[in-house]
Amino acid sequence: MSERKYRPLIWLASLLVILAMVLTACGGQPTAAPTQPAGEQPATQPPSGGAQPTKKFTIGVSNPFVGSEWRSQMIKDLQEVNAEYMAQGLTNELIIESYDTDVQGQIQQIRNLMNKGVDAIIVNPSDAAGLNAVLQEAIDAGILVVSVDQEVSAKGAINVAIDQAEWARISARWLVEKLGGKGNVVMINGITGHPANEARVKAATEVFQQAGINILNSVEGKWDQATGQQKMADMLAAYPNIDGVWAQDGVALGALRAVQAANPAKWPVMVGEARAGYLQAWKEVLQTKPDFESIGVINPPGQCATGLRVAVKLLQGKKLRSDILKGAAGNTIYVPIPGIVTKRNFDTIYETVKDKSDWYTLDSILSDAEVDAFFEGAPAPKKFTIGISNPFVGSEWRSQMIKDFQEVNAEYMAQGLTNELIIESYDTDVQGQIQQIRNLMNKGVDAIIVNPSDAAGLNAVLQEAIDAGILVVSVDQEVSAKGAINVAIDQAEWARISARWLVEKLGGKGNVVMINGITGHPANEARVKAATEVFQQAGINILNSVEGKWDQATGQQKMADMLAAYPNIDGVWAQDGVALGALRAVQAANPAKWPVMVGEARAGYLQAWKEVLQTKPDFESIGVINPPGQCATGLRVAVKLLQGKQLKDGILKGAAGNTLYVPIPGVVTKDNFETYYEMVKDKTDWYTLDSVMNDLEVSAFFK
Repeated sequence: MSERKYRPLIWLASLLVILAMVLTACGGQPTAAPTQPAGEQPATQPPSGGAQPTKKFTIGVSNPFVGSEWRSQMIKDLQEVNAEYMAQGLTNELIIESYDTDVQGQIQQIRNLMNKGVDAIIVNPSDAAGLNAVLQEAIDAGILVVSVDQEVSAKGAINVAIDQAEWARISARWLVEKLGGKGNVVMINGITGHPANEARVKAATEVFQQAGINILNSVEGKWDQATGQQKMADMLAAYPNIDGVWAQDGVALGALRAVQAANPAKWPVMVGEARAGYLQAWKEVLQTKPDFESIGVINPPGQCATGLRVAVKLLQGKKLRSDILKGAAGNTIYVPIPGIVTKRNFDTIYETVKDKSDWYTLDSILSDAEVDAFFEGAPAPKKFTIGISNPFVGSEWRSQMIKDFQEVNAEYMAQGLTNELIIESYDTDVQGQIQQIRNLMNKGVDAIIVNPSDAAGLNAVLQEAIDAGILVVSVDQEVSAKGAINVAIDQAEWARISARWLVEKLGGKGNVVMINGITGHPANEARVKAATEVFQQAGINILNSVEGKWDQATGQQKMADMLAAYPNIDGVWAQDGVALGALRAVQAANPAKWPVMVGEARAGYLQAWKEVLQTKPDFESIGVINPPGQCATGLRVAVKLLQGKQLKDGILKGAAGNTLYVPIPGVVTKDNFETYYEMVKDKTDWYTLDSVMNDLEVSAFFK
């Protein structure tokens, strides 16, 4: 090209340089057209000086299995959480690919979502590895992939799920315990090859093999009620020696219906499910088989909506904490298994589902604030300091109570949730316990767990603590201070159980004596009042009612005195700590006709009961369990309340409407005596049959 041909171009370039200099001097600035991510529409520019609009994310959902109501609930949960985000201007409508299909069909679902320009894909995978290639395509295209309900190993994917293996272990361990570590079981599983099913079956099988349980058969139930019912019917016909049934979601109700229809002489112990239909059937069975027990471990469809919350936060640029990802591939956020249903909490849970459609599954979706805790920048969980006020150390029950407190608190300390307990424990009166509580307040505790020596005498100081922002939880018995929460068994009902038993054994007539606890103590007063009412309503004559101070020696002396004073005692009603003394007094006197005796669920009493049976094989008694562990259950409740969790509506009962009644864990009678005796035959005589609700069970009390 000649020099002449260059000149117009040089002139134009010079002009552009001059114009740029002028614009810069005037405060102008050259702009470039923004590059839009694939699938995103250019954002409208805000007015000068305005804030940039928040990007709305488009999220796709891939679900390859619609033959399960669990999946219907999953989709509903996803839509409800996404509606929250749409209202905040964060997301668009979900794009949902949901139909019954195989791995190739789910691959096509995911490609459809990619082609629609989504920012993230929530996938419930039909195969643990078969989707990895297409998921990698999506990740490489800049699309966030979150797998829910089960785990995939595609590099860059995040899994949000419960630990399916641990979910299975919980019910398998329960079944092993109920079978006493021996026997024959059958397993009715989900869909063979499905990641969740494979993890569950492997985990449960390992539990049974390690315990020495014999697995008669393990069959596919397809997570389908009708299939489960047919498989169970087939196995009942094939195996006359089934001791236990381990079943998964969707098949357990079918299995139970098959057992109901066959009604074998000995029902197998059954693992159930946390669905309304199963719980409704469980209630039905209890009408004719009151000793029937089962378990349902909650597998919440809402875990998938929790995955949506995680996805939105990742799309917003938040970073997960370095310690949060677990699992085989190190890419899984395990969300908590929200609870289990057993006989302990059955009635409470049943009330929440008795009017639900039978496919409804007990559910849980983590809140936005709970999900925030998975991400960097979230404040470290506060370590709570909890104080204990115990005014009575002259009872071994209280020693066991303190030990239970310490064991449960050790769990929380290991999780970084609590500090060492501050324990104020010594024999004292009401004024002394007031001082205990003030001491704890002065030490800056976050919560005080109090076993009160008086039903009303502590209310003023408890109110001081509550007004100072300290959580107050009363255990073992109830207080009425406004804002306090009581966690206890129903002491009146505890007394009625043994009083009714005694009335029945006496044929509704006769003379009884009562040996009580400490006069004026709330638990004692509730018990004596309830038992007395039972006797009076039945027409039983109470010869005498005396204080036994929950003390064996005192109980023995009082019983000896009454045997000497009353030659016509037909029955003895005694409380914790005094019953063994009363039995020893009767043994020593050995009257021609022994009275019918209410006992206690302590090792010493059961050991003495066994001794009596050697010479009096027709001897009968009863021990209603009054677990020291109810107090440690109160500690679990306190920690959850301190974490900001809220109790379910309607869960609080009692005279003041502030009591969380925990289940009475059992009753010892001649029907199960040998089983309980084996548990305590080598225990020290003061050991009480115990029960501390686990974290999962306590979670069922909360929203």
